[in-house]
Amino acid sequence: MLHSEIFYLFLIISIGYILGNIKIRGFSLDITAMLLVALIAGHFGMVISDNFKLFGLAIFIYAVGLQSGPGFFETIKNEGIKLNIIAISLLLSIFTCIYILGSYFGLSKSIIDGIFTGSLTSVPSLAAAIEVKNDPIISVIFGVVYPFSIFATILFIRFLPSIFRVNLENEVKSYEKEKKAKYPLIITKNFRITNENFKHHPIKKSQIENTTSTLIERIEAVDKCELDENACKQLHYNDIVRVSGTKEQLETLSVMLGDEIGEAYRFHDDMIVMRLLVASKDIVGKKIAGIKELKSLRAVVTKVRRSGIDITPHPSLALMLGDKLYVVAPKKYSERITDIIGNDLLKYPAADFLPISLGIVFGIILGSIPFSLPFVGTIKLSFVGGILITALVLGRFGRVGPIVWQLSPHSNTMMKTLGQLIFMASIGTNAGKYLLEGLSKNGILPIYIALFSLIFSLFLVAFICRVFLKMNFLHVLGVLSGGMTSTPTLTMANSISKSDYPSISYAAVYPMALVSAILLAQLLLKLF
Repeated sequence: MLHSEIFYLFLIISIGYILGNIKIRGFSLDITAMLLVALIAGHFGMVISDNFKLFGLAIFIYAVGLQSGPGFFETIKNEGIKLNIIAISLLLSIFTCIYILGSYFGLSKSIIDGIFTGSLTSVPSLAAAIEVKNDPIISVIFGVVYPFSIFATILFIRFLPSIFRVNLENEVKSYEKEKKAKYPLIITKNFRITNENFKHHPIKKSQIENTTSTLIERIEAVDKCELDENACKQLHYNDIVRVSGTKEQLETLSVMLGDEIGEAYRFHDDMIVMRLLVASKDIVGKKIAGIKELKSLRAVVTKVRRSGIDITPHPSLALMLGDKLYVVAPKKYSERITDIIGNDLLKYPAADFLPISLGIVFGIILGSIPFSLPFVGTIKLSFVGGILITALVLGRFGRVGPIVWQLSPHSNTMMKTLGQLIFMASIGTNAGKYLLEGLSKNGILPIYIALFSLIFSLFLVAFICRVFLKMNFLHVLGVLSGGMTSTPTLTMANSISKSDYPSISYAAVYPMALVSAILLAQLLLKLF
């Protein structure tokens, strides 16, 4: 077993992890150390097969996609066009630089294409190029450029915040503040109905809620009726109500109802406010209106807090694992309501492998489906593209029927960490195996061209994003990683920012960037 791939894999991970966490004056190599150890190991014959690489890549990308799903669609809706234009511009810059320099030095189209696909470390692009022209030199140059490009881009991402003198902790805080600004704080106020119109024409509670987009939590009715399904559905003059909503919504409501009274008013009922975490598999992914058990217990969800922001609990809102619910309900039902919602993330199934395996199977099938584009021919989304898109969609839905796609936070973190470590160890050993041989046969000119084109283009786009577009640096890191379709750089971006926020921008541009990279690799051989 000492000469088995399993032993090599965990030996490389162990040494790389130890070296990556060594800090000298605050600096550490992080994931770069893993690649260095793997390159050296590969040179000395410790090679990890591609099956391990694909396995690590599959579980890493699937976990990233599931976690990024909700944020991905929000980003696409708000900034998707801008982010994708930036990513495609990055690809075009890399492509143009490599083509101009390659032509200047008199290199063949096959060598230029090998440099381009190798600089992006994009196996799908390489496969697409070979499909157009089955020239072995493309693969050889790809293999020579590949390890240097990975190493250079990871280091570039590692030092980019220092180059621009950016404090990533402040960028994380700014990003979270920006997210919160899109979702106004939900507050609660008490009102006494003094509008004269209510004296002769009581109004339905649901009508007021629909008109003002607020939620009436409690009612102190003049006739002291009990709060159940059949009573207190109408508001009367002099009733006292507790209502939740945004500041603007409550100001509008005040005009309709009347006087605001103090927060300290004590309602004469048995209702209490509970703060519970969504941790039950039975309700994860379900819409609030679809949880009939809560309605039967007279429980009202008044606010949903997700990722630090308040979300209005619309009936159509699907609950996600870890959501914090503010629930108003009779005290006597508190234990039953807690059991329904969960409130303990540690009790959530940590290893429900059916959704994981099914999702990856669906992703591989999607990535294998060919489709045609004018002037280009047949292309595929590839292994990575298919899994990522599938995971994004499943992460957005949360559940389909009885199958819950979301993972517990600790399961998601474990999948991402394990996947990226296996992936980095595998690609490093395979690149290191033929590195010296490739250099001796083809020289270092392709490497120079690739590195110059990469660093120049990455710095140029980062400069434009930061200085002219004033983008948050987490978006910059994510777009650069996604534009190159580079999983290792995303790993570094998440590592140095100590967050998963770069993954959202990465996921937003990756599909379009992947298709664009494939097209450019084929167009170079077909049109130029």
